[in-house]
Amino acid sequence: MLIRFCLGYKGLPYEVIWVEFCDIAATMKGIGASPTAGQRYTLPVIKDPNTDSVVSDSHAIAKYLDETYPDKPLMPHGTHVLIGTFETLFVNTVLMPSVKLLAVRTLEIQNDISREMFIESRLKMFRETRWEDMAPEGKAQEMWATLKKGLGVVDGWYQKSGGRWIMGDTFSFADIAVASWTMVWWNAVLNEQECQELHALHEGRWARLLADVNTECNTDLGSFEEDGSSL
Repeated sequence: MLIRFCLGYKGLPYEVIWVEFCDIAATMKGIGASPTAGQRYTLPVIKDPNTDSVVSDSHAIAKYLDETYPDKPLMPHGTHVLIGTFETLFVNTVLMPSVKLLAVRTLEIQNDISREMFIESRLKMFRETRWEDMAPEGKAQEMWATLKKGLGVVDGWYQKSGGRWIMGDTFSFADIAVASWTMVWWNAVLNEQECQELHALHEGRWARLLADVNTECNTDLGSFEEDGSSL
């Protein structure tokens, strides 16, 4: 979804090819994609028919799109490092403290063919031996509370920005990333009660951000009503 926002913003035509979780590594090797952090093959990946370039990792893709198609930059001149730092800070503030809960919720929408590989990969990633220990009820509630607390911190950043976007009146890849993580991914994997809580947080900040990003990018992605196949 994140890269579909980027392509929509730049007005670039594209075709989406869905890849089953268990087929990601083989498919990416087959098109010559590079592994990303931890030497794992991940999505999204783009293959540009105009240049034959294959680019992995969302941030690297956004940088490539700006370099190759400079109209309407995703990362305004001089902000590449700033936006990368913001992404890391967002991940550490919101995602990492609750990532096991999000993994458990993501398993619930995996197709049967991918469930075993998803469980194996996440147990290894988080150094757990049993899936039941990832987010048992008590810990899951703590993680959910921590996630909402982290979003409160990010809401404070937006309030101080002086505009709709994290850089005030300047739209950027940073806003696309936040909308993609908080609303698109979570709308697809969280249960109904969690989604309703998320939409109500901070006077509807995150639902409003998604709507604004969709408007800016000429897209219609990530609504609560869409099913998990929208991931």
